[in-house]
Amino acid sequence: MTKLIAASLLVVTALGCGPGDPTSPYYWGDFFLAKYADELVVPDELEPGPPPLAEPRAVLLITGVTIPAEWFNPIVARLERDGFVPIVYEPPELLSGDLFQASEDLGDVIQQVLADTGQDKIDILAECTGGVIARHYVQSLGGDAYVSRLVTFVSPQNGVAKAPWAASIAGWPALYDLSPGSEFLTAVNSKTPNVPMTSIYTCSDEYIRPYQTSIVEGATNIGLCDEFVGHFQTFYDPDIYLIMHAALTD
Repeated sequence: MTKLIAASLLVVTALGCGPGDPTSPYYWGDFFLAKYADELVVPDELEPGPPPLAEPRAVLLITGVTIPAEWFNPIVARLERDGFVPIVYEPPELLSGDLFQASEDLGDVIQQVLADTGQDKIDILAECTGGVIARHYVQSLGGDAYVSRLVTFVSPQNGVAKAPWAASIAGWPALYDLSPGSEFLTAVNSKTPNVPMTSIYTCSDEYIRPYQTSIVEGATNIGLCDEFVGHFQTFYDPDIYLIMHAALTD
């Protein structure tokens, strides 16, 4: 997503047009929500799903940079249909801040979820940068004691080449942290997953490039590469949901 944001920032800044502040993550949150509003409408009746869980299980959904919680509405509806208890976490400033701090903050959120649900462990399903902070929390901040499974999708686990360019325009700490070779990514990739982890990615992702950045050593890596699959399609495509569901239930 950083490539599009950087290019759009240049255009908007040069023309001086458009309401709001294009260097705000909320500007882009509203922009992309409006662009995909039709795709994010949850049908009154969902398609039939897998057999529901025998026992309800909490799963924490974590949004990425510039991604408001509403993006998860289609996934939430399907998880509820299938017997999960989904909780959506939208990090402060739409995860545009320091990712070391965001990883620590995630720990507090998970402790609250455990207290609220009475469960000893939860699963995590995280989009984009949400998957990177979740991985750091699990691998390095003791999260493996509280997380059973980690499933990420379109997640730049090894950074995005265009992130430094976007960071120079938007100034978001998260973009510096997503720059290949950053201190944060070095810390994340100095370890391998210590809980079952699945990384789902698309070879035709418009924003997370190269797509190999989503491949994690020691994880189950699932590439959607047989046809064009867009970055945002992963939120609302029922077939992609089934891949997520399988990763959460295997």
